[in-house]
Order: sequence, then C-alpha cells, then structure tokens
Amino acid sequence: MDSNEVLKLNLRRVIRCLTPIISPSELTKIEAELRKHVSRLMGLSRVHLRFAKGVKGPQSWRQRVSRGYYCVYSASKAVRLESSGVYSSDVSDHNKIGDLPNDFDLVTRWQDTLTKFRADRNIADYDHSAAEKDLELTSAEYLKEADNFYKLARAYLKARGALK
Repeated sequence: MDSNEVLKLNLRRVIRCLTPIISPSELTKIEAELRKHVSRLMGLSRVHLRFAKGVKGPQSWRQRVSRGYYCVYSASKAVRLESSGVYSSDVSDHNKIGDLPNDFDLVTRWQDTLTKFRADRNIADYDHSAAEKDLELTSAEYLKEADNFYKLARAYLKARGALK
C-alpha cells in the first residue's frame, strides 16, 4: 500500500481501533505517517502562498486570489487531517474548507472567511467577465488573510505536536 492509499483509512480512527491491541511503538509509526502528510500539506500551502505573494500588478488579481485560496485550502486540509484523520482528494472536499475543529482559534470567523475565499476564488478562476471589484475582498486583502490563516494553522499544528 503506498503512502497516499494509507490516507483513505482515516488514521485517527485506525489509531483508536488499534490502541488496545498493538504496541505503543507501532501506534507511533501510524501517527508519524499521518503527521508526514500534515507536514507535506503545509509545505504545499507555503508554496501557494509564496507564489501568490510574488504576483504583482493590477492585472494579476486572479492569480493572487487563486493561489491565496489554494494556500488556505491546503492548510485547512492539514488541520482537518490532523484533527480528524480524514483526507479526501475528491473535488467535493473544497466544500469542507471551513470545517475546522472547534478548538481552532477564531473558528467561526475563519469558517466564514474561508467560505468567502472559495466563492471568490471561483469568480477569479472561472468568470471571464469578472473584475476585482466583484470580489467581497480585494486580492490584497485575501492575500493578507491567506498569510494570517497559514500562520494560525501552523501554530495550531505545532501546538498539537504535528509540526516541528
């Protein structure tokens, strides 16, 4: 079974089910596999954020919004994977961008912001007649929100021991 196939198992559930019957050292291996993917998702989030920050000029608003969105989407996936063990590569997973754990800082605010971000990313990526003024926030504001969410997600994951 390859590394990505393991994600389909819900590793949090696997750990709960196997705790009574396997050794702590074996459970640690499962936890390490989960956290490896959390770390990789945060790495992908950082790549998207760097790209979004590097795009300049008024005509590049679509790229800032799109890459900024994928920054927060990847960070959201990392947080959701760490907290629940659930991972999906299905397109419908984008609907879950705001499904953050209750102990995430300012969870209600971020649920709302991430949902808006997704709607405006759809405008940026798919609406040929749209202009930046059609967005709820400017691309610069979305970029700032992406940066803030990335940092908050990283801090959350560090506090849980999922990142170094």
